[in-house]
Parts: sequence; structure tokens; C-alpha cells
Amino acid sequence: MVLEGHRGQRFFSQHQHGHLMRWFFRYFWLPFYRRWALRYIRREQSFRYGKLQLRVPPAVFHPGVFFSTLIFLDFLQKIDFQQKKVLDVGTGSGALALFAAQNGALAFALDINPAAVETARKNAAAHQLELTVWQSDLFDAIPVIRFDLILINPPYYPRLPETDAEHAFFAGAGLEYFEKLFRQLPQFVHADSCIWMILSEDCDLARIRQLAERGGFSFSQKLEQRKWGERFFVFELGFRA
Repeated sequence: MVLEGHRGQRFFSQHQHGHLMRWFFRYFWLPFYRRWALRYIRREQSFRYGKLQLRVPPAVFHPGVFFSTLIFLDFLQKIDFQQKKVLDVGTGSGALALFAAQNGALAFALDINPAAVETARKNAAAHQLELTVWQSDLFDAIPVIRFDLILINPPYYPRLPETDAEHAFFAGAGLEYFEKLFRQLPQFVHADSCIWMILSEDCDLARIRQLAERGGFSFSQKLEQRKWGERFFVFELGFRA
């Protein structure tokens, strides 16, 4: 099909405008926003989503300042959690686990950061919700339970974390976090389990997919959403026993 005259000019004008806006958000606005976010989270803050109002101290990943949790929560709105055993891996403030608990799940969570574990427990108590929280480096320190749903909002930047708080962002220089995750996951799922993971275009998606496939997992994209110039994806992981 050939675009002619005003129709062609309008198409290319819209295309160029969209490209410029994506460039502006990605290379100007996002770096500025991230610098502001790092200053903002130096003090205790709060986070509200629906009926959830969570306390978020400085050493804990803030689910409102960084976009992945909000996008994941919106995705989970349509999920039936009733009486499902749900595990939130890397829970931070407890947002995903507590959302599941509010909607009828038997909720569990883990985090390597002791401040996150304490925060998730306190947020659960403040909402009078049942939540079992373990301090654990991935699955190292938790009992073997076959979960119905596993929710993963992982770190994905290739750098070694130097503090407890940095574990929310950095996955090791060689993405060792994912190697370990895919090695341990099979012990905690059954034939009908659902595993969902949210990732950004900022991470090495090809490498993470390669590590997943090496561990026996397939990736199926369930959502793609752009937020301020950055694309996020929710993947469903299928395990080939």
C-alpha cells in the first residue's frame, strides 16, 4: 500500500511524534525521575493501592515509586485468589502478597532483606491479614510447599548487590539471581501452578529467557505495557518436568 498526499504526511508526522516522545521519556525524563526517586525513598513513605495502605521505610523497595509493582497489581486484578496458596518472591513492603491475601489467598512471602521482612509483617498486622513471611535468599530457608501461584518482581540489573536494600535491584554481575531462581523453582510448583514474572525492557530479556529455558521453563508473554517511555512485560513461566 502506498501512502500519498496528506494521508502519508499525517502518518509519518504521527510516527515521528511518537518516536520523539518515546525518546524524550526514555533518555531525559526517566533518568531525571530515577534520580528524584532515589532521593524520595531516603525517608519513610507510604503507598496506597485500593484498600491497601502500606508503610515503606527507606531500606525497602517502594512499590509506588518504581512502576513494576503497580503494573503487576493491575494485572492481578482479574485473578481468582480464593483459597490459593500464593508466594510473593522478593516481597519488599508486602504489596503483592497482601493484595492476594485481601482477595482470599493463603498468602506467603519471602525476602532476603530483613527490613523488608519486618515491614511486610507489620503491614500485614496493620491490615489484620494473615501472611507468612520468611527471610530467605530465594528458596534457601523456606519449607518445601507446592504453591498454586508464584509472583516474582525480580531484581534484574547486572551488578553485585552490596547492601540488603540493593538486592531489590541487582541480580549479580552474571545474573546469578536468575540461575538460582530457575534451579530452585521446580521444587515449589505442581502440575497446575501458575508462575508470573514482571520484567522491563531495561533488563537483558534474551539472557533471562535463555537461563529460564536452561532450567526447563518456557516464557509466555501475558502483558506488555508502556509507562513513561519504559516497556514492562508480564510473563507466565511454564515448567517442563
